[in-house]
Amino acid sequence: MKKLQPILTDSSDFPELRKKGCVYVDKTAYFHDLITRQETQRFFLSRPRRFGKSLMISTLEAIFQGRKELFDGLAISKTDWTWEKYPVIHFNFINAAASTVEEFRQLFLLEVKKGISEAGGTFDAQYSATGNFVVAIDELCAKNDGNGVVILIDEYDAPVARLLDKPDDAELVRGLLTDFYNQMKDRTGRIRFLMITGVSKFTKMSVFSALSNLTDISMKDAYATMLGYTEAELDRYFDDHIRAHAKMMKKPYDEYRAELKVWFNGYRFGKGDVETVYNPVSIGVNLAFPEVTF
Repeated sequence: MKKLQPILTDSSDFPELRKKGCVYVDKTAYFHDLITRQETQRFFLSRPRRFGKSLMISTLEAIFQGRKELFDGLAISKTDWTWEKYPVIHFNFINAAASTVEEFRQLFLLEVKKGISEAGGTFDAQYSATGNFVVAIDELCAKNDGNGVVILIDEYDAPVARLLDKPDDAELVRGLLTDFYNQMKDRTGRIRFLMITGVSKFTKMSVFSALSNLTDISMKDAYATMLGYTEAELDRYFDDHIRAHAKMMKKPYDEYRAELKVWFNGYRFGKGDVETVYNPVSIGVNLAFPEVTF
């Protein structure tokens, strides 16, 4: 009997996934391309919720932390990447999405404190979240001999999106976030790499106006399949799971495989004739039966 490789469905933590020996669809060739590009190191990527953005951010964090051991056998391990360590400031602003402005202020402060502290920076309760962010960039860059910091911001738009049914509150939160993002404008030389993700692109959020060199790769053909699973990836990484699940459902493999395509494929993230991809979380949840053997 063959035991299936586990599929992690309740976490987007790359180190946890690798340490537990779970299925990981290798996207590190894309990430290596991003982090070694000469023309820009500041990116924005929009994708639907539960589409792998947080796992991408976690993977980038591990790369810049120099955790080479986690990438054994993956595409980036076969490149000339030197695994230099950088201070990484990682925020996930879905943790600051709130139903009121006051609640947002409290949660936002906690998330900024967490991100700065985990990066090795100093957080001073006398300063605002924005003030601490400014100090952290300068401090951590200096600690890294001026080689810059890595900033990873996941779900940047979540706090505003949560308040769209309260336009006045949404506008107040947008203004607070605008001031926060604007602090990176005069510190671009101290930022080694920047990745911002979200579900939508709020054009009035100054992250796009202040950072005029922020490259939006959301609909770039070259990155159309960076998140989500292609047909080839589904066959390579999940064939055993699909066969086991088809057997459990008492359906022929080809029939069940075709149903998966109808249910979960059809996402296209490019302007050209790019390949469609499957929703990764939906595939994971649908096929995660670690107790199944065949």
